[in-house]
Amino acid sequence: MNKIYTIFFVLLFFSFEGKGQDVHYAQFHNAPLYQSPAMTGVMPADYRISGIYRSQWESVPVQYRTFGAGFDMKILESKNGVLGGGLQLNRDKAGDSELSLTSLMLSVAYTIKLGKKSLATLGANIGGAQRSFNPNNLTFDSQFNGDIYVPNSSTGETFSNTNYTYLDAGVDLNQPEQAFREENNSKLSARISAYFNSSFQMNGKSDILLRALMHQQNTYQEYDVGLGWRYHLSFKKSKETSLALSAHYRLGDAIIPMLEIEYGSWKAGLSYDINTSAFDRATDNRGGAELAIIYTITKVKPLPEYKACPIF
Repeated sequence: MNKIYTIFFVLLFFSFEGKGQDVHYAQFHNAPLYQSPAMTGVMPADYRISGIYRSQWESVPVQYRTFGAGFDMKILESKNGVLGGGLQLNRDKAGDSELSLTSLMLSVAYTIKLGKKSLATLGANIGGAQRSFNPNNLTFDSQFNGDIYVPNSSTGETFSNTNYTYLDAGVDLNQPEQAFREENNSKLSARISAYFNSSFQMNGKSDILLRALMHQQNTYQEYDVGLGWRYHLSFKKSKETSLALSAHYRLGDAIIPMLEIEYGSWKAGLSYDINTSAFDRATDNRGGAELAIIYTITKVKPLPEYKACPIF
């Protein structure tokens, strides 16, 4: 390796969000708008459509299903910077109670060009979220008469509501209430996040990929690190093709092998969590699969204006 070039970007951000059951992706780099509103419009294309689906804990009866979809675009582009706008939808459902979170966020970001190979970007988002659950599939102690379970007996539980909505915003210090009972006081703590994604060119056809993610919410923390290798199979215009192999490690939780393929405007990623936490006694190391797809659109730029010379 004679020379190393940083050919992508490094982004560090801190966002404070009001979220209930936090959405969780192993391929965090393939869910750009969810990771940071500052990623809005930061791309070599003009439009981007992204989708990601995660199925977790298939081996135990508390499956998690997570889906995300995003759209962002460059609204205004000048010599000094780019203004981007986007929309991100996330849906999460877990367990017999069908505990779910649905959020819809509008994001905006402005990217300033600092040089030929560097930039700075600032973003924000705002939207709404709904959290709900279904108590009909749950069982409670009061439904056991000492010998058997009596399904039609009183649960002894009352809930003031089974769903609620709240404001969700990036760079927001609010702590919304997240209890389903009025007598309970359960404030949702702000979440601080930091994100790093870069690639280093080894030679004409190979890149080294480095990634990292940190989430901190009250006493809860998550740290992800990743290392990968990408090989470019073709540089033909509009048919550029590359294959990437990576391995991420979520500290104390999972090892995540990952395969990504890029062809022209398309990118697809497939990963699987190999559970390494104490929960592996129930999962037998089977965490969950995740599939991500990104499609970009680039507008055809008009030809420069010219004036034809007269022939007479």
